[in-house]
This record gives sequence, structure tokens and C-alpha cells, in this order.
Amino acid sequence: MNPCKLSSAIFSLMFLLALPVVGENSQSATPTNPSTSEDEQQIVSAARARANACASGDAPTWATFVDENFRDIEGNATATRKQVMDECQQAARVIPGHKIERLVSDFHFQFVRNIALVNYLYEYKEHFGEIVLSTTFRQVDTYEKRQGTWLAVLAVSVAVIPDPPVAKVDSASFDDFTGEYASAGSWIIDTVTRKGDKLYVQSTGEDSPTELLPESADAFFVRGGGIDPQARVTFVRDKSGRVTGERVYGATDGQGYNTRKIK
Repeated sequence: MNPCKLSSAIFSLMFLLALPVVGENSQSATPTNPSTSEDEQQIVSAARARANACASGDAPTWATFVDENFRDIEGNATATRKQVMDECQQAARVIPGHKIERLVSDFHFQFVRNIALVNYLYEYKEHFGEIVLSTTFRQVDTYEKRQGTWLAVLAVSVAVIPDPPVAKVDSASFDDFTGEYASAGSWIIDTVTRKGDKLYVQSTGEDSPTELLPESADAFFVRGGGIDPQARVTFVRDKSGRVTGERVYGATDGQGYNTRKIK
């Protein structure tokens, strides 16, 4: 199984992110309603106004852009409208040298009648004098248009974890890893191939191979992380140095599996 498909904890979010999207400055591949551009502008303005209001502690203004039953899902936690308002209100406290920024960018849209699915980058920055703590999320908002106004009814976000540096490894060593791998009793086979200076893995049932990038000599990751950005494929060697299997592990949820090289 491909390491980027290890976890289902945020499957719904990834499904939304995979939908066909229309960027802020791009054109849809299919005919769109003439009002789409205006709708996009209104949603972007609303998202930025929400972020700015929450960053400044203006919880009442933030609340005007969301439904009364609004929910915010982040990881395993779900916050109500009131809980988010309480969190935003904390920013109104005056603390010397302390400042909060909430920045939004990279908007993409999918419209289904009066419903809009909007995914974008949400960056949270907290300043403590010269110290800045920053976390970036990929967020998906569900908006509903009511009497000409778009209101957010649901927000789902996941932290963006940057890829590790790609290790400088002699690609000739990739020949050690090529072959087929399977777990005991499983019909799924991971086929590892080398094409030039790149290494790929493709599991049974997958349409195309996925590139594996070296983090170290025997450990590899997938660019962008997929569903589990901390997933790793580690090839296992015996005492003589011969590759005998692989270990696929996702640190995010602690799930994984072992295989042995069968060919």
C-alpha cells in the first residue's frame, strides 16, 4: 500500500482537497454561472474578514460570517461557534510585545448550486517580541448562500507539514530496492522500480507509481505527504546488507505494515 494512503483520520478533508478546483485567477474547464466570479470575491473577502476579526479579538464581527451551528474541525477536535468566539476574544487582551496574525491565501473553489467548497492556506502567526511562532494549515470551508450572502457552516483543517530535505544519495543504490514486496497473507504487492535516478512504488490496484524521495540511505518519503505527511518507507536489510523487505510506517497515527521481498 502506498504510504500516503496509510491514515483515514482526515480522509474527508483530503477528498475535498482532491475535488476539481477553480483558483482565484483561473478559469473553470466547464461553463460557469456568470455570478461565479462575484461569488468567489465575496467568499474570499468573508474569509479574510473572519481571519482579521479573529486575529484582532473582534469576535462579534467574526460571528457575522458564520452560521449559528458552525463547527470547526481541526485534527480530532471539534469546536462550536461559541468556542471559536471565545478563542478569538483572547486576542483582544493587551499584552506588551504580543501580536497575532491570521493570514489566508491560495483560494480554490468548487460550487454546487448554493453550496461552495473552498480550500485555502491558513497561516497562524503569534509574535512574542522578536520570537515568531507560525503554523500553516490547509483549510476547507463549506459555505452556503442565503439571501445573497455566503455563510460558513463548516471548517476542516489540517496542519501543513513541510517535506524533509531530500538526502544526497547515489541513485545506483536504488537497484538494491527494486522488486516486489508483500505481507504474509495479503494479495497486495508493492512493486518498486527505478527509472534513471528516481525510485517509484506502485501497489496493486493503483493507477500509477508514486515517486519515493530519499530521507536517508534506506528511508524514503512521498513529496507533499498525502494523507500522512510523516509516513516513511524504510527498506530492511539482513546482516549481509541484502534488502529483504520494507517497513511502511505513519508516525501520525502509529499505523503501518511490514513486507518481505518476494521477487
